[in-house]
Amino acid sequence: MTNEEISYRLLRKIQQLEKNSPVLTDLDDDFYTDLEKYFLDLNIRLNSESDEHKKKLLEEEIVNTKKIIINIYEQREKKILLTAISKARGASLDLKSMAGVERAFFDSIFDLINTFRGKVLENKKTFDEKKVEPEQETKTKIEEVNKKDENENEIKILKNNNLNPITRVIKDMPTFVGTDAKNYNLKKNDIVSLPEDMQEMLTKRKVVEKLEL
Repeated sequence: MTNEEISYRLLRKIQQLEKNSPVLTDLDDDFYTDLEKYFLDLNIRLNSESDEHKKKLLEEEIVNTKKIIINIYEQREKKILLTAISKARGASLDLKSMAGVERAFFDSIFDLINTFRGKVLENKKTFDEKKVEPEQETKTKIEEVNKKDENENEIKILKNNNLNPITRVIKDMPTFVGTDAKNYNLKKNDIVSLPEDMQEMLTKRKVVEKLEL
């Protein structure tokens, strides 16, 4: 786009190039300054135009130009953000396609990403095992014992009232219709009695495990 004067046709060309390419289209450093001047000129022409037909055409051009400019900006904005993320992750990138103000935007985003990554990923405390306070540790153990007792009671009830295998759910499953035409919504650590064919199928898929009673 170097040294090419801003026009409606040029903006449409840039819009299509941005749409069809995963990388930024080359823009002059002063592209946005020239774009502002072009848009200002359109409005001056509109205000000074006396012919109603030409005025209407100018109004339509201004509306369409606004849409194109917004679309170009949003496409480039997304690419600049992705570029900043890639560079923060160590990628070697060529930034010469950015206009001057875009490079300033990129630098500020890149600095923010790097700062946040430093606070989170490079901070050892983030990955240290969290210490459990004595009171919380005691409470947790009591809850575990209560849960175990509840599970054992549930197993006894299931055992006394069902002929089907008794299983423990080891991972969540979305609601589904079983082979017995019933709806099932399995949650991790649930104790359930399932038809044998379902139990075998879900065991193979590592959704449940059979309890030996």
